[in-house]
Amino acid sequence: MPKGAIPSREQVYSERGPQAMTEFASPVRVEVLTQLQAHGIAPEYITYPRVTLTSASRLCVRHSDSSRHCLTLLDPHTSPKEDKAPPSWTLHQVQGALANPTCPLLAVRARQLAQVYDVDQRSLKSQWEFSHPIEHWVWLDAGTLAVVTEEEVLHWTIQRTKPRRQFSRHERLWGMEVVGYQQDASCMWMALSALGLEQGQVVGLTQLYWRGGKLSQVIEAQAVALPQHRFSRNPQPSAALLAAVRKGKERIGQFHVVELGPHQPGNAALLSTRGNLPFKGARPGDFPSAVQFLPHLGVVAILTKHALLFLADVETAQVIHRVHLVWDILFATVLDDDKHHSLLGVCRSGKVLSISVCPYTLCQYLAHHPASLYLSQRVLQLVGQVS
Repeated sequence: MPKGAIPSREQVYSERGPQAMTEFASPVRVEVLTQLQAHGIAPEYITYPRVTLTSASRLCVRHSDSSRHCLTLLDPHTSPKEDKAPPSWTLHQVQGALANPTCPLLAVRARQLAQVYDVDQRSLKSQWEFSHPIEHWVWLDAGTLAVVTEEEVLHWTIQRTKPRRQFSRHERLWGMEVVGYQQDASCMWMALSALGLEQGQVVGLTQLYWRGGKLSQVIEAQAVALPQHRFSRNPQPSAALLAAVRKGKERIGQFHVVELGPHQPGNAALLSTRGNLPFKGARPGDFPSAVQFLPHLGVVAILTKHALLFLADVETAQVIHRVHLVWDILFATVLDDDKHHSLLGVCRSGKVLSISVCPYTLCQYLAHHPASLYLSQRVLQLVGQVS
């Protein structure tokens, strides 16, 4: 396949070589859903953070045409022919825009001011002016925005008048670019991730905050996730920290799985384990940019800036499979709620990818490429349950 080509449903780039691919198909499938240029988006506007993907059906682009500055909402699953006139607004001085993941709401911001609009009614629903300029924000649920300023993290429930302060931004993250904020299902654990440059290399720090003790800890991690998972030795589910990091030009990155407290009655001692991420042969400066958890498979998808994908076991942190998805920069990913084992990603070239893990093929792959007997048996059992 020529460099730059996009694999179809039955084709992927494999790090194991063509012979292995012929014998055992990769469990990862890639499909191009749409091309943003076909929706009228010029290539120079297909960048982070101008393009935001908040769910598998809600993509927002800040761009310009010959006469105006626009915000356009797109459904990546809809072709340009079906979507002749996607919703669009003429707005000036907007520095960020986020479509609500489940409701017809659109949030926009400029410096300290945040506003939420009703898309259907095209009317202002709520607004708030913060004390400091907004550096990062994300929808936590249908009615709550998390807002990060240079000093603190706040949660703004748009039905209420005043945002609530959660915690102070750690001094080690000052001056860094905030790229992610997450909260676990219990709302007790929060993670704020930021990137910076050190001797020409991208470094990542994540501030982990526990509401129960109002305690913060900063760890080295460029991308994290905070899912709930019931570990196989436990009767009760618990929160888990999934953290990926690559330091400088090292050929081996690290993936950490840490079971978070408080300890649940009847569960075994809290788990902490680590695995290696093989970056040998990767593009210079590549690093983990997103961590997504596929709960029905017990598998973690770790994606990098240059579109490497690692599949790892959530309980042992061992890498099951590595694949190069496309020769491109991947800068936005989100789980596809309509498909248990899939996620979407936006490429710098304008392609929107659907990336899925096939349970049947994963089962066959593990049978011939066992990372360990325990890992294979556990994942094969999970695959059998969802197949």
